[in-house]
Amino acid sequence: FFVSENMKESTPQEENIDYVNQSIIDHTNEEIEVINQNQSTTMIKPYVDDQVVVAKYYYDYQDDNTTQEKSILYHENTYIQNTGVDYVSKEVFDVNSIADGTVISVTQDDIVGQTIKIKHNNDMISVYQSVNDVKVKENDEVTKGQVIATSGTNNINSELGNHLHFELYNQNILVNPEDFFIANEGN
Repeated sequence: FFVSENMKESTPQEENIDYVNQSIIDHTNEEIEVINQNQSTTMIKPYVDDQVVVAKYYYDYQDDNTTQEKSILYHENTYIQNTGVDYVSKEVFDVNSIADGTVISVTQDDIVGQTIKIKHNNDMISVYQSVNDVKVKENDEVTKGQVIATSGTNNINSELGNHLHFELYNQNILVNPEDFFIANEGN
């Protein structure tokens, strides 16, 4: 009761609440470039199938309105900023590790589906959601390009059908994976 009463006093009904994640706002493209230059991990995209395309982009508050619109998810009457990139294809496709690393977890969630997390060099963590046919387990060592699962579905983006939701953390900061792939092209 005490907590709920205090919350009522500190959060007026008319207050405009900003739901943008502060780590996204504080992380500029210039900082991403500096982090990219300082990293020793070379990465590839998490797929090789040329039929795979981006369905939902990573939400960046600096992007143009059209890109931002393509970066918003709608789930249970709530708009959510996409924290990764959603890759889709009509056909199921192989999901590959973006770099050498160690699997830190393989989990199942009712909303985001099966998830694989891999730790790479320089505090990089890649997260693969909505996957099926998982081929790795916790503590497995993986190599860049190794098939770790296949694309699948989840409940938060069910309208996308067969896809991969991919997130990337650099030094515990959620970043746009596409920026890292562009920086590593040719490696």
